[in-house]
Formats: sequence, C-alpha cells, structure tokens
Amino acid sequence: MVRASAEGQHRRRDEPGRGGAMTTQQQVRDAMQFVNEQDAATVERFIERLELRGKDPTFVAYREAYVDAMDLPPTARVVEVGCGTGVVSRAIASRDGFAGTVTGVDQSRDFIAVAQRLAANEGVGDRVEFAVGDAHKLDLPSASFDAAIAHTLVSHVRDPLAVLKQMARVIRPDGIVAVFDGDYASLTFDCADRDLGKAVEGALEAMIMSSSRVMRELPRLLPQAGLRLLVTQANVYAEIGTSTFMLNLAETYAPLIATQGLLPAAQVDEWLAHQRRSAADGTFFAACNYYAYLAR
Repeated sequence: MVRASAEGQHRRRDEPGRGGAMTTQQQVRDAMQFVNEQDAATVERFIERLELRGKDPTFVAYREAYVDAMDLPPTARVVEVGCGTGVVSRAIASRDGFAGTVTGVDQSRDFIAVAQRLAANEGVGDRVEFAVGDAHKLDLPSASFDAAIAHTLVSHVRDPLAVLKQMARVIRPDGIVAVFDGDYASLTFDCADRDLGKAVEGALEAMIMSSSRVMRELPRLLPQAGLRLLVTQANVYAEIGTSTFMLNLAETYAPLIATQGLLPAAQVDEWLAHQRRSAADGTFFAACNYYAYLAR
C-alpha cells in the first residue's frame, strides 16, 4: 500500500493521501508481471532497462560472482527462467571455455524477440535458444539441465515457491539452482519532501514487484522446493552523489505510478525532478540490497 503522510495516517486505506490517489496493495498490479498488457512505449522502456542493467559494471560484478560460484562444467546445459532480453543467457554462452547450451524462457514475446536478435548479433546464437513460456509451469523435461537460474524474476512472479519447484524439477539430482534478486523493500531514494519520498517509495514497491520481500523468505522457501542452500552472496547497490543506475530505475518506473493512479502526475513529476537535480548537482542518494542464493 502507498504510505500515507503523517497527517493522513487515520484515513481509510482507500482514501486519498497527500492530495492524491491511494490504492490498496491488492489493487496494484506488478507492471513487469503483467508486461504483456503494457503499451509499446512501456515495453520499450523495460527492454532498455534490462539491457542497461546487463552492462552496468556493478550489476555485472554481482552476476559474474554468482555464476562463478556455480562452477558450471564446460558442457553444462543451463536454463534461465524469466530470461527477459537474454542478458544472463548471453553472458553465460559467451564465457571463456563454455561449450554448453543455454535455454531462456520468458512470458513476453517482445522480450524473446529481442533476446534472439541480440544473441545472433553477439555471435552466441548457436549456444542459446529462447522460448515463450510460463515460469510456474515450464514446458521442459524433468532432470534435463545441469543448472537453472532465476535472475531478478522471483520478486515479480505470483507464486515464488511454484517457480522454485519448477526449477528444482528440471535440473538433474546433483544440479544447481541460482536465484538472484533485489530485496525491494529496502529500495530507497532521498527526497527533500520526506512525505512525498515515502509515498513514491511505497508506490514503487507495490507496482514494480509482486514480492518485495521474497529474498528474505528464500531460506525457508528453498527447502519447501526440495532444495538445500549452499552459498549466499549479499550486496548493497548504493549511488551517492551522482547516479546512472538508480536514476534510470526512477525514470523507467516512476511514470507508471501516475498511470496506475497511485499518485497524481504532478507529485510524480516533482519527485522525478528532485532525483534529476540531485544527480546533476552531486547530492543524489539511492540504495537497494541484492542477494544471490545457490542451492542444490
């Protein structure tokens, strides 16, 4: 739920706060989970965001750290569930000495089309294949992969445990599962207007991820999926002073707050203007925790 300002804490949950719209968590739909219902401009922003993350040095370091820890054999068969534009699939296929195959599955035909094009452009099309599919019910044989990866997926799906069970099903008995995602309940931006900042953060948390705290829940979800936790990696992505990564996140998702009616457009514009000014004048602050879990 979008958090109310101090003077509005005693309003009913469905009444407006800080001069604008308010909605319950149940009424807000994760824009990425429902990517197939977004307009072309929004999908294009999502594609740009996924590719920017795939090139960001800090995010690349997080990815390489957990893939290194997976210790994949050279001929490994890997499946990436919720592959988006294929950033991780392409990165694994292009690793030195890798001679295996990577299968990427995503619900978005637009993402899959981009993934196929970029894989061909980067010369790894012979080692990767992509297909449209549902992470909750993978159309893949059981025990057919050496490894399964969910990279920034489980925070978006309607049933994280069902997805983990599918990942466990499709790997061999000694295969490995990797889950990397943000703890988006920790996502925060500075804002000169604290009430506005809290309202926007609450709206972002409700709108761009279905399970903002799922990475805190994973240690008890993994055993329920028949998986044993092996390795964890914890990171804080913070940009202080200037920004590219977090400012891009704000530019990508904040406009949807107004589109979905969580806050008036004027308030969203005010918040975005603050983020742009602070990034330009060296006073920016934003941070989020990210975790990787490896299980067998």
